[in-house]
Amino acid sequence: MITRHGWTAIVAAVACFAIGRVFGLIELFVVGVGVVVALLVAVISVQRRLPPLNVRRMVSPSMVSVGEPARVDIQLTNVGRQASPYLQLWEPVGNNGGAPMQLARLGPGQAASAAYRVPTARRGLIRTGPLRALRRDVLGLTQRTTTLAGTEEVLIVPHTIALPFPSVGSSGRLGQHLRMKSWGQTGSEFHSLREYQRGDDIRRINWKASARSTSLIVRETALEGIRRCTVVLDVTASEYVASSFEQAVVAAASITASSAHTGVNTRFVTNDVDLRGPDVAANTLRWLATVEPVDDAHEIASMNSGMSEGMGLLVIVTGSATSAAAAQLRAATTQDETLVIVCATAYTASTRFIVDATSTEALIASWSQLIVGSSQAVMS
Repeated sequence: MITRHGWTAIVAAVACFAIGRVFGLIELFVVGVGVVVALLVAVISVQRRLPPLNVRRMVSPSMVSVGEPARVDIQLTNVGRQASPYLQLWEPVGNNGGAPMQLARLGPGQAASAAYRVPTARRGLIRTGPLRALRRDVLGLTQRTTTLAGTEEVLIVPHTIALPFPSVGSSGRLGQHLRMKSWGQTGSEFHSLREYQRGDDIRRINWKASARSTSLIVRETALEGIRRCTVVLDVTASEYVASSFEQAVVAAASITASSAHTGVNTRFVTNDVDLRGPDVAANTLRWLATVEPVDDAHEIASMNSGMSEGMGLLVIVTGSATSAAAAQLRAATTQDETLVIVCATAYTASTRFIVDATSTEALIASWSQLIVGSSQAVMS
Protein backbone atom coordinates (compact mmCIF):
# COMPACT_ATOMS: atom_id res chain seq x y z
CA MET A 1 0.00 0.00 0.00
CA ILE A 2 1.29 3.43 -0.96
CA THR A 3 1.45 5.91 1.92
CA ARG A 4 0.72 9.63 1.86
CA HIS A 5 4.43 10.28 1.31
CA GLY A 6 4.34 7.82 -1.55
CA TRP A 7 1.48 9.62 -3.29
CA THR A 8 3.32 12.89 -2.78
CA ALA A 9 6.36 11.35 -4.45
CA ILE A 10 4.22 10.19 -7.40
CA VAL A 11 2.77 13.66 -7.85
CA ALA A 12 6.29 15.11 -7.66
CA ALA A 13 7.57 12.66 -10.30
CA VAL A 14 4.72 13.52 -12.70
CA ALA A 15 5.37 17.22 -12.15
CA CYS A 16 9.09 16.76 -12.87
CA PHE A 17 8.35 14.96 -16.15
CA ALA A 18 5.77 17.52 -17.22
CA ILE A 19 7.84 20.60 -16.38
CA GLY A 20 10.99 19.05 -17.80
CA ARG A 21 9.25 18.38 -21.13
CA VAL A 22 7.76 21.86 -21.35
CA PHE A 23 10.98 23.70 -20.57
CA GLY A 24 13.37 21.11 -21.91
CA LEU A 25 15.16 20.60 -18.58
CA ILE A 26 16.93 17.25 -18.57
CA GLU A 27 17.68 17.64 -14.85
CA LEU A 28 13.98 17.39 -13.98
CA PHE A 29 13.70 14.18 -16.03
CA VAL A 30 16.58 12.76 -13.97
CA VAL A 31 14.86 13.75 -10.72
CA GLY A 32 11.58 12.20 -11.89
CA VAL A 33 13.32 8.95 -12.82
CA GLY A 34 15.03 8.88 -9.42
CA VAL A 35 11.69 9.26 -7.65
CA VAL A 36 10.15 6.45 -9.73
CA VAL A 37 13.11 4.18 -9.02
CA ALA A 38 12.79 4.92 -5.27
CA LEU A 39 9.11 4.00 -5.42
CA LEU A 40 9.84 0.72 -7.22
CA VAL A 41 12.54 -0.18 -4.72
CA ALA A 42 10.18 0.69 -1.83
CA VAL A 43 7.41 -1.52 -3.25
CA ILE A 44 9.78 -4.44 -3.78
CA SER A 45 11.27 -4.12 -0.29
CA VAL A 46 7.94 -4.21 1.58
CA GLN A 47 6.54 -7.00 -0.63
CA ARG A 48 9.34 -9.36 0.31
CA ARG A 49 8.08 -12.21 2.38
CA LEU A 50 8.73 -11.95 6.11
CA PRO A 51 10.73 -14.72 7.78
CA PRO A 52 8.44 -17.02 9.79
CA LEU A 53 7.72 -15.58 13.23
CA ASN A 54 6.37 -17.82 15.98
CA VAL A 55 3.92 -15.88 18.19
CA ARG A 56 3.02 -17.05 21.67
CA ARG A 57 0.30 -15.09 23.47
CA MET A 58 -0.48 -15.73 27.17
CA VAL A 59 -3.58 -14.22 28.80
CA SER A 60 -3.43 -14.24 32.60
CA PRO A 61 -6.03 -14.81 33.83
CA SER A 62 -8.61 -15.50 31.12
CA MET A 63 -11.46 -14.78 33.56
CA VAL A 64 -11.15 -11.93 36.03
CA SER A 65 -13.45 -9.91 38.28
CA VAL A 66 -14.11 -6.23 37.67
CA GLY A 67 -11.20 -4.12 38.88
CA GLU A 68 -8.74 -6.99 39.24
CA PRO A 69 -5.52 -6.95 37.17
CA ALA A 70 -5.20 -8.91 33.93
CA ARG A 71 -2.36 -8.84 31.42
CA VAL A 72 -1.37 -10.24 28.07
CA ASP A 73 2.21 -11.40 27.40
CA ILE A 74 3.40 -11.75 23.82
CA GLN A 75 6.59 -13.53 22.77
CA LEU A 76 7.82 -13.53 19.18
CA THR A 77 10.58 -15.85 17.96
CA ASN A 78 12.26 -15.72 14.56
CA VAL A 79 12.27 -19.34 13.41
CA GLY A 80 13.52 -18.52 9.92
CA ARG A 81 16.99 -18.36 8.41
CA GLN A 82 17.01 -14.63 7.74
CA ALA A 83 16.76 -11.67 10.03
CA SER A 84 13.36 -10.02 10.38
CA PRO A 85 13.00 -6.31 9.55
CA TYR A 86 11.93 -3.57 11.93
CA LEU A 87 8.16 -3.92 12.51
CA GLN A 88 5.48 -1.83 14.15
CA LEU A 89 3.05 -4.13 15.96
CA TRP A 90 -0.54 -3.33 16.79
CA GLU A 91 -2.96 -5.49 18.79
CA PRO A 92 -6.58 -4.31 19.17
CA VAL A 93 -7.95 -4.63 22.71
CA GLY A 94 -11.74 -4.52 22.85
CA ASN A 95 -13.53 -1.93 20.73
CA ASN A 96 -11.83 1.22 21.96
CA GLY A 97 -8.13 1.09 21.33
CA GLY A 98 -5.24 -1.29 21.38
CA ALA A 99 -1.64 -1.91 22.34
CA PRO A 100 1.16 -0.52 20.06
CA MET A 101 4.56 -2.25 20.18
CA GLN A 102 7.85 -1.89 18.37
CA LEU A 103 9.79 -4.96 17.22
CA ALA A 104 13.47 -4.48 16.44
CA ARG A 105 15.34 -6.65 13.96
CA LEU A 106 15.50 -10.26 15.08
CA GLY A 107 18.21 -12.57 13.91
CA PRO A 108 17.55 -16.28 13.29
CA GLY A 109 16.54 -17.95 16.53
CA GLN A 110 16.25 -14.70 18.45
CA ALA A 111 13.15 -13.82 20.50
CA ALA A 112 11.53 -10.68 21.92
CA SER A 113 8.67 -10.23 24.34
CA ALA A 114 6.21 -7.51 25.35
CA ALA A 115 3.24 -7.20 27.69
CA TYR A 116 0.28 -4.92 28.30
CA ARG A 117 -2.58 -4.68 30.76
CA VAL A 118 -6.20 -5.37 29.88
CA PRO A 119 -8.75 -2.75 31.03
CA THR A 120 -11.03 -4.38 33.60
CA ALA A 121 -13.03 -1.39 34.82
CA ARG A 122 -16.26 -2.79 33.34
CA ARG A 123 -17.64 -6.31 33.05
CA GLY A 124 -17.89 -7.87 29.61
CA LEU A 125 -16.00 -9.92 27.05
CA ILE A 126 -12.84 -8.31 25.70
CA ARG A 127 -11.21 -9.71 22.57
CA THR A 128 -7.51 -9.10 22.04
CA GLY A 129 -6.06 -9.36 18.57
CA PRO A 130 -5.47 -10.16 15.84
CA LEU A 131 -1.84 -9.14 16.16
CA ARG A 132 -0.80 -7.15 13.08
CA ALA A 133 2.68 -6.18 11.90
CA LEU A 134 3.19 -3.00 9.87
CA ARG A 135 6.26 -2.95 7.64
CA ARG A 136 7.50 0.23 5.93
CA ASP A 137 10.39 1.03 3.63
CA VAL A 138 13.20 3.33 4.71
CA LEU A 139 11.67 6.42 3.10
CA GLY A 140 8.13 5.67 4.28
CA LEU A 141 6.72 5.60 0.74
CA THR A 142 4.97 2.22 0.98
CA GLN A 143 3.77 -0.08 3.73
CA ARG A 144 2.35 -3.54 4.17
CA THR A 145 0.31 -5.04 7.00
CA THR A 146 0.61 -8.73 7.91
CA THR A 147 -1.45 -10.67 10.47
CA LEU A 148 0.83 -12.62 12.81
CA ALA A 149 -1.65 -14.14 15.28
CA GLY A 150 -5.37 -14.58 15.87
CA THR A 151 -7.55 -13.47 18.79
CA GLU A 152 -7.92 -14.34 22.47
CA GLU A 153 -10.70 -13.53 24.92
CA VAL A 154 -10.71 -12.13 28.44
CA LEU A 155 -13.96 -12.50 30.36
CA ILE A 156 -14.52 -9.80 32.98
CA VAL A 157 -17.15 -10.99 35.42
CA PRO A 158 -18.95 -8.83 38.00
CA HIS A 159 -17.34 -8.60 41.42
CA THR A 160 -19.10 -10.39 44.26
CA ILE A 161 -19.68 -9.54 47.90
CA ALA A 162 -19.36 -12.24 50.56
CA LEU A 163 -22.87 -11.91 51.96
CA PRO A 164 -23.99 -14.07 54.92
CA PHE A 165 -26.50 -16.73 53.92
CA PRO A 166 -29.65 -17.04 56.08
CA SER A 167 -30.36 -20.04 58.26
CA VAL A 168 -32.76 -21.01 61.04
CA GLY A 169 -30.07 -19.93 63.50
CA SER A 170 -29.65 -16.42 62.08
CA SER A 171 -30.44 -13.62 64.50
CA GLY A 172 -31.98 -11.20 61.98
CA ARG A 173 -35.66 -10.88 61.05
CA LEU A 174 -35.33 -13.40 58.23
CA GLY A 175 -33.61 -15.92 60.50
CA GLN A 176 -36.37 -15.62 63.07
CA HIS A 177 -38.98 -16.10 60.34
CA LEU A 178 -37.20 -19.20 59.06
CA ARG A 179 -36.92 -20.60 62.57
CA MET A 180 -40.67 -20.26 63.08
CA LYS A 181 -41.36 -21.80 59.68
CA SER A 182 -39.02 -24.74 60.42
CA TRP A 183 -41.20 -25.89 63.30
CA GLY A 184 -43.77 -26.91 60.72
CA GLN A 185 -41.23 -28.99 58.79
CA THR A 186 -40.29 -32.60 59.49
CA GLY A 187 -36.53 -32.92 59.59
CA SER A 188 -34.62 -36.09 58.79
CA GLU A 189 -31.46 -35.55 60.86
CA PHE A 190 -31.52 -37.22 64.29
CA HIS A 191 -31.24 -34.88 67.26
CA SER A 192 -32.31 -36.70 70.46
CA LEU A 193 -34.84 -39.01 72.15
CA ARG A 194 -37.54 -37.84 74.56
CA GLU A 195 -40.74 -39.09 76.17
CA TYR A 196 -43.94 -39.02 74.20
CA GLN A 197 -46.18 -36.00 74.71
CA ARG A 198 -49.80 -35.57 73.77
CA GLY A 199 -50.05 -34.32 70.19
CA ASP A 200 -46.83 -35.92 68.96
CA ASP A 201 -46.96 -37.74 65.64
CA ILE A 202 -47.14 -41.47 66.39
CA ARG A 203 -44.96 -42.12 63.36
CA ARG A 204 -42.06 -40.60 65.30
CA ILE A 205 -42.28 -43.15 68.15
CA ASN A 206 -39.07 -45.16 68.49
CA TRP A 207 -40.44 -48.62 69.30
CA LYS A 208 -37.06 -50.18 70.14
CA ALA A 209 -36.30 -47.47 72.70
CA SER A 210 -39.88 -47.65 74.02
CA ALA A 211 -39.55 -51.40 74.62
CA ARG A 212 -36.66 -50.72 77.01
CA SER A 213 -38.55 -47.98 78.84
CA THR A 214 -41.69 -47.70 80.93
CA SER A 215 -43.08 -44.99 78.58
CA LEU A 216 -43.21 -44.27 74.90
CA ILE A 217 -40.06 -42.69 73.46
CA VAL A 218 -40.20 -40.25 70.55
CA ARG A 219 -37.39 -39.64 68.09
CA GLU A 220 -36.59 -35.90 67.96
CA THR A 221 -35.13 -34.53 64.72
CA ALA A 222 -33.16 -31.37 64.13
CA LEU A 223 -34.91 -28.29 62.82
CA GLU A 224 -35.21 -28.30 59.05
CA GLY A 225 -32.98 -25.70 57.42
CA ILE A 226 -33.00 -24.11 53.97
CA ARG A 227 -32.47 -26.79 51.37
CA ARG A 228 -32.91 -24.81 48.15
CA CYS A 229 -32.45 -21.26 46.98
CA THR A 230 -33.64 -19.71 43.71
CA VAL A 231 -32.16 -16.37 42.66
CA VAL A 232 -34.10 -14.47 39.98
CA LEU A 233 -32.74 -11.47 38.06
CA ASP A 234 -35.24 -9.17 36.38
CA VAL A 235 -33.69 -7.89 33.12
CA THR A 236 -36.54 -5.58 32.12
CA ALA A 237 -34.89 -2.32 31.01
CA SER A 238 -37.75 -0.09 32.20
CA GLU A 239 -37.13 -1.16 35.81
CA TYR A 240 -33.67 0.38 35.94
CA VAL A 241 -32.11 3.83 35.64
CA ALA A 242 -28.49 4.93 35.13
CA SER A 243 -26.17 2.37 36.78
CA SER A 244 -28.82 0.59 38.84
CA PHE A 245 -28.73 -2.44 36.55
CA GLU A 246 -25.06 -2.90 37.39
CA GLN A 247 -26.02 -2.90 41.06
CA ALA A 248 -28.62 -5.56 40.31
CA VAL A 249 -26.00 -7.71 38.57
CA VAL A 250 -23.63 -7.46 41.55
CA ALA A 251 -26.44 -8.36 43.96
CA ALA A 252 -27.55 -11.37 41.90
CA ALA A 253 -23.98 -12.65 41.54
CA SER A 254 -23.26 -12.21 45.26
CA ILE A 255 -26.41 -13.94 46.51
CA THR A 256 -25.98 -16.84 44.08
CA ALA A 257 -22.36 -17.31 45.16
CA SER A 258 -23.32 -17.11 48.84
CA SER A 259 -25.99 -19.77 48.41
CA ALA A 260 -23.78 -22.11 46.38
CA HIS A 261 -20.83 -21.79 48.77
CA THR A 262 -23.09 -22.73 51.68
CA GLY A 263 -23.95 -26.02 49.97
CA VAL A 264 -27.62 -25.20 49.38
CA ASN A 265 -29.22 -26.53 46.20
CA THR A 266 -28.96 -23.32 44.13
CA ARG A 267 -30.74 -22.19 40.98
CA PHE A 268 -30.32 -18.98 38.95
CA VAL A 269 -33.16 -17.79 36.73
CA THR A 270 -33.84 -14.86 34.40
CA ASN A 271 -36.38 -14.29 31.67
CA ASP A 272 -34.54 -16.63 29.29
CA VAL A 273 -31.94 -18.48 31.37
CA ASP A 274 -32.22 -21.27 33.93
CA LEU A 275 -28.92 -22.41 35.50
CA ARG A 276 -28.57 -25.23 38.03
CA GLY A 277 -26.10 -27.86 39.12
CA PRO A 278 -22.83 -27.95 41.07
CA ASP A 279 -21.20 -25.24 38.91
CA VAL A 280 -24.11 -22.83 39.10
CA ALA A 281 -22.06 -20.06 40.79
CA ALA A 282 -19.30 -20.07 38.14
CA ASN A 283 -21.76 -20.43 35.26
CA THR A 284 -23.86 -17.58 36.65
CA LEU A 285 -20.81 -15.30 36.80
CA ARG A 286 -19.93 -16.13 33.19
CA TRP A 287 -23.46 -15.35 32.04
CA LEU A 288 -23.71 -12.16 34.08
CA ALA A 289 -20.48 -10.89 32.51
CA THR A 290 -22.31 -10.02 29.29
CA VAL A 291 -25.97 -9.63 30.30
CA GLU A 292 -27.75 -6.42 29.33
CA PRO A 293 -31.27 -5.17 30.13
CA VAL A 294 -33.85 -5.73 27.39
CA ASP A 295 -36.92 -3.74 26.44
CA ASP A 296 -39.25 -6.63 25.64
CA ALA A 297 -38.34 -9.12 28.36
CA HIS A 298 -40.47 -12.25 28.49
CA GLU A 299 -42.08 -13.48 31.66
CA ILE A 300 -39.79 -15.25 34.08
CA ALA A 301 -39.55 -19.00 33.66
CA SER A 302 -41.71 -21.28 35.78
CA MET A 303 -40.60 -21.49 39.40
CA ASN A 304 -41.36 -25.21 39.55
CA SER A 305 -37.76 -26.14 40.26
CA GLY A 306 -38.14 -29.87 40.55
CA MET A 307 -35.77 -29.82 43.55
CA SER A 308 -36.19 -31.91 46.66
CA GLU A 309 -38.93 -30.94 49.09
CA GLY A 310 -38.11 -28.75 52.05
CA MET A 311 -37.71 -25.13 52.99
CA GLY A 312 -36.72 -22.84 50.18
CA LEU A 313 -35.61 -19.26 49.70
CA LEU A 314 -36.80 -17.30 46.66
CA VAL A 315 -34.80 -14.11 46.00
CA ILE A 316 -35.70 -11.73 43.18
CA VAL A 317 -33.36 -8.90 42.19
CA THR A 318 -35.37 -6.21 40.43
CA GLY A 319 -35.82 -2.46 40.21
CA SER A 320 -38.43 -1.99 42.93
CA ALA A 321 -40.80 -4.00 45.08
CA THR A 322 -43.70 -2.96 42.82
CA SER A 323 -42.22 -4.35 39.58
CA ALA A 324 -44.15 -6.81 37.43
CA ALA A 325 -41.52 -9.48 38.05
CA ALA A 326 -41.87 -9.08 41.82
CA ALA A 327 -45.65 -9.45 41.51
CA GLN A 328 -45.17 -12.61 39.45
CA LEU A 329 -42.86 -14.09 42.06
CA ARG A 330 -45.25 -13.27 44.90
CA ALA A 331 -47.94 -15.27 43.13
CA ALA A 332 -45.54 -18.15 42.45
CA THR A 333 -44.15 -18.44 46.01
CA THR A 334 -45.18 -21.71 47.63
CA GLN A 335 -45.94 -22.36 51.30
CA ASP A 336 -42.47 -23.79 51.90
CA GLU A 337 -40.69 -20.79 50.33
CA THR A 338 -39.81 -17.37 51.67
CA LEU A 339 -39.67 -14.47 49.23
CA VAL A 340 -36.96 -11.80 49.50
CA ILE A 341 -37.08 -8.78 47.15
CA VAL A 342 -33.79 -6.99 46.38
CA CYS A 343 -34.40 -3.48 44.98
CA ALA A 344 -31.67 -1.89 42.86
CA THR A 345 -33.50 1.27 41.73
CA ALA A 346 -36.07 2.34 44.32
CA TYR A 347 -36.19 1.13 47.90
CA THR A 348 -38.94 1.70 50.45
CA ALA A 349 -38.61 0.40 54.01
CA SER A 350 -41.15 -2.31 54.77
CA THR A 351 -41.95 -5.00 57.31
CA ARG A 352 -41.64 -7.51 54.47
CA PHE A 353 -38.30 -8.95 53.46
CA ILE A 354 -37.06 -6.19 51.13
CA VAL A 355 -33.38 -5.36 50.65
CA ASP A 356 -31.89 -2.04 49.58
CA ALA A 357 -29.38 -2.62 46.75
CA THR A 358 -29.26 0.90 45.32
CA SER A 359 -25.52 0.95 46.13
CA THR A 360 -22.91 -1.56 47.22
CA GLU A 361 -22.80 -0.10 50.72
CA ALA A 362 -26.60 -0.21 50.98
CA LEU A 363 -26.67 -3.83 49.84
CA ILE A 364 -24.11 -4.85 52.46
CA ALA A 365 -25.92 -3.03 55.26
CA SER A 366 -29.48 -3.95 54.31
CA TRP A 367 -28.81 -7.64 53.57
CA SER A 368 -26.69 -8.17 56.65
CA GLN A 369 -29.25 -6.40 58.82
CA LEU A 370 -31.97 -8.68 57.48
CA ILE A 371 -29.93 -11.86 58.00
CA VAL A 372 -27.79 -11.40 61.09
CA GLY A 373 -28.97 -8.10 62.52
CA SER A 374 -25.67 -6.28 61.72
CA SER A 375 -23.97 -4.73 58.69
CA GLN A 376 -20.93 -6.85 57.86
CA ALA A 377 -19.78 -8.26 54.53
CA VAL A 378 -16.59 -8.52 52.51
CA MET A 379 -15.79 -7.72 48.89
CA SER A 380 -14.34 -10.64 46.94
